[in-house]
Amino acid sequence: MFAVTAMAKGGEMPKYDMTGAGSGNEGMVLVKVFVYAKTVTDQDLKRAAVHGVVFRGCTGNNSGAIQPAMASPESENSHAEFCKAFFASDGECQNYASIIAGSYERVKTQKGLKCGAIVQVSKTALRKVLEKAGVVRSLSSGF
Repeated sequence: MFAVTAMAKGGEMPKYDMTGAGSGNEGMVLVKVFVYAKTVTDQDLKRAAVHGVVFRGCTGNNSGAIQPAMASPESENSHAEFCKAFFASDGECQNYASIIAGSYERVKTQKGLKCGAIVQVSKTALRKVLEKAGVVRSLSSGF
């Protein structure tokens, strides 16, 4: 597991951890995401999961599968306007993730809550939107 920074209140991303949680249907990826904040909503979990899949990738799951990041971390800065709107609290990123029922975990820490869930991210649909916006290079563009 690794910690990265992701957006919570006022457009800021809270700190989050993410690991692989298996593979879903074709075009889907399952990740276990934990968000650290005083209050955590489903939207925070979904935002962190999508942000992590796009810019961070995730460590392997029990099968050892590793999901590489879809875009480089520099893409987030070079497409800051798109990313700010896309990863807003009610942003479009919410459309590409769903929380698996019964997978919630809540742990009280000294600084607030550590809330987690297994989130299914539609990697194929997400890639199409990010390619159109220029954040991710098309797979057919070659090297």
